[in-house]
Amino acid sequence: MTLTLNLNNTALICIDLQAGVFTKEGSLAHVGTDEILPSVKRVLAAARNAKIPIIHFKEVHRKEMVDFGRELDGVEPVHCLENWASTDYYWELAPIEGEFAIAKRRYSCFIGTDLEILLRGLKVDTLLLVGTMTNVCVHYTAADAHQKDYHFHVIEDCCAGSDWDAHWAALTAMEYLQIGARICHRDCVAALSNSESKAIV
Repeated sequence: MTLTLNLNNTALICIDLQAGVFTKEGSLAHVGTDEILPSVKRVLAAARNAKIPIIHFKEVHRKEMVDFGRELDGVEPVHCLENWASTDYYWELAPIEGEFAIAKRRYSCFIGTDLEILLRGLKVDTLLLVGTMTNVCVHYTAADAHQKDYHFHVIEDCCAGSDWDAHWAALTAMEYLQIGARICHRDCVAALSNSESKAIV
């Protein structure tokens, strides 16, 4: 089935495309980061050309480590401290003028941020998700989006997980929430470039 999008109410959400993910200087392990970089760049370029809202997130924690909550109860070590260069946006995927940048303290882009206020102001009800980690921040953002009645598409070849089993399991779980949620970057780029998508009102 050909993907079509109403570009008047669709936004691209870039989740934790941070320097350490791609330079391998961060403290968290990822799989697939080298593979997804070209695809993410293509989607970002297509979104910019289509002039849809683009919202960039990065996970940031205070250097005093007082805002981790329960994040360190699992296997993750200390990560994304505000004074680490690896916490900043990766330079090839960083926000440009006219795009929105939001720091978050939790996995989901909805928790403790002004994302919902921004989406309401932009009149957005459909989210395109790319980023890291598939099984953590991307998955939890998708689940919250679903429960808040947003449509979402996760661009599976633009997401990197903590390991391959977790990556694929998370994609399956997101598809369970919304049939057709999983798409590939080529379909997304085609929809963003398609005049039929732009014509939908």
